[in-house]
This record gives sequence, structure tokens and C-alpha cells, in this order.
Amino acid sequence: MILYHGTSDHNARKIEKEGFVPDEKYNWKVKSKEGFVYLSLAYAPFYAMTAKNRSSNKGAIIGVEVSEEKLYPEDDFVMYQLGLPKYTQKDLDKINLVEIKLLYKESLKYMGNACAKPKDIKILGVRFFDTSRLLLVCDPVISPLNYRIMGEYYRNLTRWIYGGQLIEDFTRFE
Repeated sequence: MILYHGTSDHNARKIEKEGFVPDEKYNWKVKSKEGFVYLSLAYAPFYAMTAKNRSSNKGAIIGVEVSEEKLYPEDDFVMYQLGLPKYTQKDLDKINLVEIKLLYKESLKYMGNACAKPKDIKILGVRFFDTSRLLLVCDPVISPLNYRIMGEYYRNLTRWIYGGQLIEDFTRFE
């Protein structure tokens, strides 16, 4: 399965050289589950735009391939399903992704996101882009409802940027 990882230009260059190595730097107040890399069908451009360690307005989308049986559900999807769209670190720490691994299909279907262990990820390529132009076409709220309504748009946008086209030229569904 082809998925995408959005990150800063700085982090992408490091990933190109070393592969995915989860570290102690997190973009959000609540730290993601340790030992996983978070991947998306739709929101990689947004994650690149919000990534820390950005040395410029450059972000990156990393195209990856992962066998479906190596995927796990993404944190936010699990917490939404538990009725906790806003959650604390303590709430998330109670979750064991390995125990609920089979929910990865629903995580992709309803949220567009999943995660995998670094050793199971094959990097296909990296596309750098100007994140300052992204707000012309994207201001997502990452939720099951947004994905249901706008998922096709954001999946197309992700493929568009990863394909090297200019953000400002993206104006339609494909």
C-alpha cells in the first residue's frame, strides 16, 4: 500500500539518509505512540506544514510503501472511536496499538491515517514543496467527518504535490 508522511524539509533530509527513526521531537502537545511512524492517504501536506524543525517554508512529503498486514490504527482515529476527540497523554497511554492492530482498515477508511513500525516501511521518494502556498488550497480539520466529506480532495491534493505539480494549480477533483 502506498501512503505518505508529511514532515519538515530538515527531517525529510535526515530520513532520506537514515530511514525513519522515531525520536523525542513531537509536533503536538500529546506525544504519539512510541515506536511508530504516522502515515496518511490525505493529510501529509498538512503535517508537513505544521512540522517542527522547519528551517524554511519548505516541507516534504515522503512516499512510502507498507504491506497492509504491517499497519496499525492511528491514535486520533482510536480516540475518536472511544468518544474522545480531545484527549490527554494519560488517555492515549492507556491504548496498546498492537492489541487493536486490526483496526488499521477502519483507521484508513474513516480517517485516512495509519501507522507502522519503521522497519516495515519502504521509502519510495521525497518531494519538497513550499508550505506557505498550501493555505491556498488546504485548511483541514483532521477528523472522521472531514475525511468523509473532503477525503477525496485531500487524497488528490497529496498525490498532486507528491507528483511535483504546483500547489496553486490544484483547483479541482481529479
